Amino acid sequence: MKTCCLLVLATLVSGSVTAADQFSWLRDDSRSSERVLSYLEKQNETTDAYQKTLQNEIDSLQSMWRENRPQRSEKPWRETNGVEYAWNDYTLLSRAPSSVGVTTVIFDAKHHADQHEYYQIGGWKLSPDNSLLAIAEDLDGSEQYQISIVELATNKITHLITGVEPSIVWSNDGKSLYLVKQEPKTQRPHTLINKSLKSGVERPLFQEDESAWLLSTYLTSDRNFAVVQSNSDNSSEQRFLDLNTGELSPPIQQRQEGIEYYADRFADHVYINSNYQRKNFQIYRVSRSDFMNIEAWHSFGRFEADEAINNFHLFRSGVVVQTNQQGNQKLHVFDESDKLIKIENVAREGGVAWVSQVGDYNSNKLHIRSMSMIQPGLWERFNTLTATRESIGQDVYPNYQVDMYVTQTLNIENDGHAVPVTLAYRKDLLNKQSPVVLYGYGAYGVTMKPYFMPQTISLLDRGVIYAVAHVRGGGFKGEQWYLSGKGLNKANSISDFVAAARTLQTYQQGERAILAMGSSAGGTLVAGALNEAPEVFAGVSLKVPFVDVINSMSDETLPLTAQQYAEWGDPHRESELSAMKAYDPYFNLSKADYPPVLISVGLNDRRVPYWEGAKYQAKLKSLTTGSGPYLLSTNFSQGHSSDRRQSLSQQAFEYAFLLSLTHKNTKAEQ
Repeated sequence: MKTCCLLVLATLVSGSVTAADQFSWLRDDSRSSERVLSYLEKQNETTDAYQKTLQNEIDSLQSMWRENRPQRSEKPWRETNGVEYAWNDYTLLSRAPSSVGVTTVIFDAKHHADQHEYYQIGGWKLSPDNSLLAIAEDLDGSEQYQISIVELATNKITHLITGVEPSIVWSNDGKSLYLVKQEPKTQRPHTLINKSLKSGVERPLFQEDESAWLLSTYLTSDRNFAVVQSNSDNSSEQRFLDLNTGELSPPIQQRQEGIEYYADRFADHVYINSNYQRKNFQIYRVSRSDFMNIEAWHSFGRFEADEAINNFHLFRSGVVVQTNQQGNQKLHVFDESDKLIKIENVAREGGVAWVSQVGDYNSNKLHIRSMSMIQPGLWERFNTLTATRESIGQDVYPNYQVDMYVTQTLNIENDGHAVPVTLAYRKDLLNKQSPVVLYGYGAYGVTMKPYFMPQTISLLDRGVIYAVAHVRGGGFKGEQWYLSGKGLNKANSISDFVAAARTLQTYQQGERAILAMGSSAGGTLVAGALNEAPEVFAGVSLKVPFVDVINSMSDETLPLTAQQYAEWGDPHRESELSAMKAYDPYFNLSKADYPPVLISVGLNDRRVPYWEGAKYQAKLKSLTTGSGPYLLSTNFSQGHSSDRRQSLSQQAFEYAFLLSLTHKNTKAEQ
């Protein structure tokens, strides 16, 4: 009976959607089809020809960015056992804490990077005795990481294993690594292994068999254990791995739908952040000998009803808890006895900020990075013992005067909700025709912070208003804001974005061209808005866009599909398929006057396969009544992320493309 139902649902999906897909031939899992590669190359030729017409603007943007390179404040170094470490470009450095200018080069990966068109280091860890360095390298953008071991005394490099996650955990004797292997086809992280450095023997310790669950690891504060975590979209299950013996504990609590918990430990106690009693989470403390007994979990700290707990940090001084209350991030500082010492607002007035822990348990310090859309970044050190913060570095940009710019947050009404939109512009260049570049994401509860970026300032210096729409589905206003744009509510995100665009058209009594940008899941948002209201937008840039939602979510052989039904909908369920059809960008392309669109994809992208953007562009061109252009740019040596050596040139083309459309609109009005 169950098999019969599945067959009916499969027929429903393939019959109504997939079978009618005339551009499905562009999908090639091997990424080696001559027909497909030839097609992509031909599209690149068209895009390259158009790019040449914009070369002056591209060169001007890149020149401006070079001339205004900042004197960046130094990032906090990672502190472990009284030594500080930092990556500087492709070089690992070390120094004694608080030393000035006295650094040692531990390893230089530049030679490795030069051998590859794409090169990213996903993670690194020094062995307990500091004699070996383990690095996770991505050589083609596929995120199938290779682990290499560097003998620091000789710089000898040994490639240990490929096809694993970038998280690295050393055994305490330094003789082996604990790694998470990926399934070969889907790249789902699913098996915890112990890999011997000497013999190469691979010993599996735990396998996550549920296709909707992912496996990961992180080190506990006492560094004697690692947490082995299985998690789905809304549930988690954790075990402790003893790094001295290799023994894996039973689950702290058995997995339960909708229940999440995240543990850490030091000395005699285990601390746990869980939603099992409070939907906004609560911190619990329990004896390390009794952590599997949920009745022994005791609440630690008191918080407001609408205050969500995001994270916590253990130090010798006590416990620091990060919370979010209606978008206001706070640090609650407690001593070991659960006495509240201080509540500290993380962000300054009108700005955004985030917290990082780069020191170990003994460091008693966190670091805060803060900025606004027009205020350059500032690093501060927060002393958890004294509950005080001090400035340790301010980014300085030559020829930049902050008082020439304005930033504000609007609240745009849509369907009874106030949708926040943060924007910025240059005061002396604002006029009634100043165009708007509108950015959005709206998924996974991610808050798109209005960062300071010199590239954005270059738009403001060209008379552009830059705006970020904090639509439902993101995390700007908390958990409920996320849920109201998630899954079957995804259409709300798109409606919010369209409402923001319509309002900005007449911002300050103007008549403004709206240019939209979206990347990855933000591509779903922007392309969905383009279907809903193509007349609102003067142009669109989509980077690695997730636009072929129903087809991708129907195929569990693709990475991330089974894990994300709650986020996007499950097309095998008829009621959910109906909701997905209402917003799927590819499915809803129709005969309409679409504005120009630039689509950028990476051939090796496993998160959002290249064929999504390629199919979308082909279908768009076949249906539009507009004059375009509708451009597809495929990078044959990258994946979901850009190589840092090429990212600025790609961004310059994207900006030049959008700016060229504002010039066209201005000429048409004249």
